[in-house]
Amino acid sequence: MATFAELGLSQPLLEALSHLGYEHPTPIQEQAIPTLLAGRDVIGQAQTGTGKTAAFGLPLLQYVDLEQPEVQALVVTPTRELCIQVTQALRAYGERRGVQVVATFGGAPIRNQIAQLNQGAQVVVGTPGRIMDLISRHVLFLSDARYVVLDEADEMLDLGFIEDIEFILGRAPTGRQTGLFSATIPPPIQRLAEQFMFEPELIKVAAPTLTVDTVEQFFIVVDEREKADELARVVKEERPDQAIIFVRTKIGADRLARQLGDRGVRVKALHGDMTQGQRDGVMLAFKGERERLLVATDVAARGLDISGVTHVINYDPPNSPDIYVHRIGRTGRVGRSGRAITLVTPRQRKEIGAIERHARTELAEWGQAPKPSTPRRSRHTKPRDGAGPKVKLIVGAGRADGLDPKDVVEAIVDQTHLENDDIRNVRVLERFSLVEVPKDRAEEVAENLKWKAEVAQR
Repeated sequence: MATFAELGLSQPLLEALSHLGYEHPTPIQEQAIPTLLAGRDVIGQAQTGTGKTAAFGLPLLQYVDLEQPEVQALVVTPTRELCIQVTQALRAYGERRGVQVVATFGGAPIRNQIAQLNQGAQVVVGTPGRIMDLISRHVLFLSDARYVVLDEADEMLDLGFIEDIEFILGRAPTGRQTGLFSATIPPPIQRLAEQFMFEPELIKVAAPTLTVDTVEQFFIVVDEREKADELARVVKEERPDQAIIFVRTKIGADRLARQLGDRGVRVKALHGDMTQGQRDGVMLAFKGERERLLVATDVAARGLDISGVTHVINYDPPNSPDIYVHRIGRTGRVGRSGRAITLVTPRQRKEIGAIERHARTELAEWGQAPKPSTPRRSRHTKPRDGAGPKVKLIVGAGRADGLDPKDVVEAIVDQTHLENDDIRNVRVLERFSLVEVPKDRAEEVAENLKWKAEVAQR
């Protein structure tokens, strides 16, 4: 196994990596770093979590001339979240060299970012819209940017940023070095590379490496009309610490979140039609383990790198086996085990075979697979004391008060230490509601609810 020193990195960078606890390069780092240090253009196909930020970031930081205050390198990211994540990583890697890294993204005051650029920025990380805005204001100049990286290029394609990328690349020197990193390389991205890159070397992490060995993979065949009910059953039986539930569309994310809420399962949706403030709130709550279940589109979930995710559930099967591999890579991180469950209709059953051939793996049928022997427990949560017998509470509010099942569940979770899996059989009637909670916690729940509640006498 190679070391970072053998890849040709300078001593300050090696010291920074040692300080951060990096011992050996990942496959994408081992292949990309020497090629980029040699001055070659690179197309790197790698999913989130494989170490691609260091793969392009370390050569970039070694390349920067500390005597020049001008912008020498530009990293373009599709989302604010990824921009912040990449900026933090580059600052950590380049701290001992003293490289100045500035983040530029929408949803934050542009005046502050202009002030940072005016103070000197050798590396700029930014989203396409904000980069173009700063260029148009004659604040950001790319005439000295001899190193340009496009990170998560396929997501920029999905978000409609290709024309913006073409504009930005047109402002950088023709003799620049370019890195393009993407989980998948669809035809439009290939055409972009052909137009703006010079004899790039393709570095692709092989499928067996991308497949997470620590992830148990299952499938469920279910009728389309019964998918939401089946998903609610899966969540209640699996009891994940944290799970990402993938859907294909933004409308589908909102619809599924409502359907699960109606079934007493508390979830948050994350998609591109939400405001930046809404997205930030959901991301922070999920990263802080205040929310356990997230319904997300593929695009919205990019840049969401959380080691505590125990489950990935494909409510909508992915459009390609590559996307499947990318999704399940969200769990089984840092040596932990994970579970991936894919729901398919009878007509979609053949897609499981395509996934198995591509990822060189086998998916077991969930109904015939052993469930986790003990409930998965986050290190930040209290033991689940609601596993015993349940009793029914009568809540003195109902539809006439604007309640729906999700409101009842959220109120109990927010005002007690119960988790949503401990709350069963929520029924909201016109003037009152019924809900089952663990018997040994019922009085506590009744006392703490904001509505009048009492234990039903059997």
